[in-house]
Amino acid sequence: AEYGVVWFSGFDVRSPEEWAAVLSNTGLKEMPYIGGAAVRHLIVGSKDRLTDMNVVTTNESPPSEAIPFHCELAQTPNPPDHISFWCKVNTTEGGATPILRTDLVYNFLLDHYPEALAKFENLGVKYVRIVPEEDDATSAQGRSYKSMFNVSTREEAEVEMKKDDWSWEWMPNGDCKTISTTLPAVRVTPAGKKVFCNQVIAAYFGWVDKRNEVRKSCTFGNGEALPADIMDDLQQFMDENAVGCRWHTGDFMLIDNLMAYHSRQTFSTDGRRKVMASVAKGKKDVKSKPNHLTLSSGDRMPSVGLGTWKIPTEKTADSVYGAIKSGYRLIDEACDYGNEVQAGEGISKAISEGIVSREDLFITSKLWNTYHRKEHVKAACLRTLKDLNLEYLDLYLIHFPIALKFVPFETRYPPEWIYDPESADKRMVEDLVPMRETWEAMEELVKEGLVKNIGLCNVGVSMIRDILSYATIKPAVLQVEIHPYNTQQKLLRFCREHSIAVTAFSNLGASSYLELNMSTKAESVLEEELVCNIAKKHGKTPAQVVLRWGVQRGTAIVPKSSKPHRLVENISLFDFNLSNEEMKQIDGLNENKRFNDPGVFAEGAFNTFYPIYE
Repeated sequence: AEYGVVWFSGFDVRSPEEWAAVLSNTGLKEMPYIGGAAVRHLIVGSKDRLTDMNVVTTNESPPSEAIPFHCELAQTPNPPDHISFWCKVNTTEGGATPILRTDLVYNFLLDHYPEALAKFENLGVKYVRIVPEEDDATSAQGRSYKSMFNVSTREEAEVEMKKDDWSWEWMPNGDCKTISTTLPAVRVTPAGKKVFCNQVIAAYFGWVDKRNEVRKSCTFGNGEALPADIMDDLQQFMDENAVGCRWHTGDFMLIDNLMAYHSRQTFSTDGRRKVMASVAKGKKDVKSKPNHLTLSSGDRMPSVGLGTWKIPTEKTADSVYGAIKSGYRLIDEACDYGNEVQAGEGISKAISEGIVSREDLFITSKLWNTYHRKEHVKAACLRTLKDLNLEYLDLYLIHFPIALKFVPFETRYPPEWIYDPESADKRMVEDLVPMRETWEAMEELVKEGLVKNIGLCNVGVSMIRDILSYATIKPAVLQVEIHPYNTQQKLLRFCREHSIAVTAFSNLGASSYLELNMSTKAESVLEEELVCNIAKKHGKTPAQVVLRWGVQRGTAIVPKSSKPHRLVENISLFDFNLSNEEMKQIDGLNENKRFNDPGVFAEGAFNTFYPIYE
């Protein structure tokens, strides 16, 4: 109330996706960042669809340029109610965000310049800015008309400007001179208090570059120039009475955009400062607990899903239908599981009965090893969509970093591991396909709207780092084997620091492999005395403790079951928490033990030694 800002410090928020997830559960309603003078880039979300809170970069102008006080997007007809900032990392010097209440500025003008205040209130203001055709990152006012209005052409920009009653003039060099409609300089809060909420100071003093002159970008609503002496005095008052907010890594703030101005101080040129922003308009109901992971696209992936590996085909449809009816919204499938047709039947039944809509569900599938060549990726995806009876996938993963010789659909589907099961030499046949070729074909699926997110399975840091070096769409999700005997701490930390969500499979360890004779009951984490004691303390089953450990680490989990009571048990994880000490104790069970390792099982099962882990 004192500053119009709530400041959060000391929270373990490491990525823009995690921060977006925090914002999503505040009840603030997302809005796109349309308008604005500064160049910005979308970090979380999609410019083509608004599914949740978007995260954008803050003003990308040079560190040597201070950004004057302003209320965000107040030069547009529809400014946000709130703007929030999050600090990924701060600079070594400078870069603070000063804050000042808008009612204090109103009172200053009322006390010292009542006639000028009356003109602001009665005439309003207009904003004038010459904007480039393409973004100019060298300028604090370098946002192009294409980015401002999310358009590609002049004609589309004119349509958007007409909607807001703007006028414009096209310049010979392709720039556009924009003149806003008359907008209020004085606004009234819901409590009836008048505030000086606008972009006047920022436009008057700060909208200056090779296209725009100082003191020329804001006028009274009738076109009259603003009084220079009063503007100078006003700026001095604001600078002297603001409260500077010094950033630390992980801090975030929520600003009432009607009640508070913000600005940016200059900072050192060490290249470290990374502060991001998100805007919101209105409120929304938060109907569910925060049991989702926010992906880099802005989509939300449920923390608990149904794994369908090894569910018999005759049970798959009922299992998927029953899971959805029990509250599951994430279904984890794959071509190689051989039950996508039946999973599709369960999904279709749940949708047709009105239990869910397609948009409520998050469906994952995986590209099999025989389809890594670019000419086969789309066909494999289309076959999966056909089998699941879907128009798009929420997530499509490369199943293994293993490229095998292509097997046509009509020869055998799913093709499995052995190239020719009828031959005397039953073995895997490798096809040396560069991962880059496969990844770029996966990116095309996103561009065509067949999948919303893409990612990887069963890979480590080295391959992810290589893919990040050339990806135009970075991996949204990594799915790997994680359980208390294989905690993968370093891999999890790497993914978190690179904004890649992690899904853990084989969540209960050995239990998933008993029927395949790839493990023994003695290797089951569910038999651990520690796990059993923690379960007894919380009144839960050992399986629920292990699954809760997975969720509480920030990973999504996809336990498999075809038994109705197990389906309910596996998703009933959000009414208890493990203590920090309990989490550390379970972490301490780690043995770096994998049960799903092609370097072990492929030689015995498929007559081929094929290691993928060092």
